[in-house]
Amino acid sequence: MKDKITLEWINKANSDLAFAQASLREFDDFYSQMCILCHDAVEKYLKAYITSCGVKPERIHDLVTLLNECIKISEVPEKFETHKEECRVLNRYYTPLKYPSHYPIATKEQATEAIEIATDMDKFIKECLEECG
Repeated sequence: MKDKITLEWINKANSDLAFAQASLREFDDFYSQMCILCHDAVEKYLKAYITSCGVKPERIHDLVTLLNECIKISEVPEKFETHKEECRVLNRYYTPLKYPSHYPIATKEQATEAIEIATDMDKFIKECLEECG
């Protein structure tokens, strides 16, 4: 990893993802919270990449917008393009599950999908960070 701030983003993302993974193993509930944690983890992984490229990430939570920023600054933008649908899926969970005016409850299947997406993004971003030094 290039710098302290990038590493901080990665560490925070790792914590969110690890807690979501542990929660899925330990609880038969809290699926909405797991989905939100996975969204947060991917947001932090994307911001880690942006930071590693010397750009200050925007204070936003939209994963597709953050991914588009990665596409703009990446030397291999097509690698990031393949993750747009995953970001769209997690974006769909973020606001509706977080605020009471929407109040749907996520299912175990949705939480499992969110964890799989976040785990995939974890590996992908860390590979990108290793490639760029």
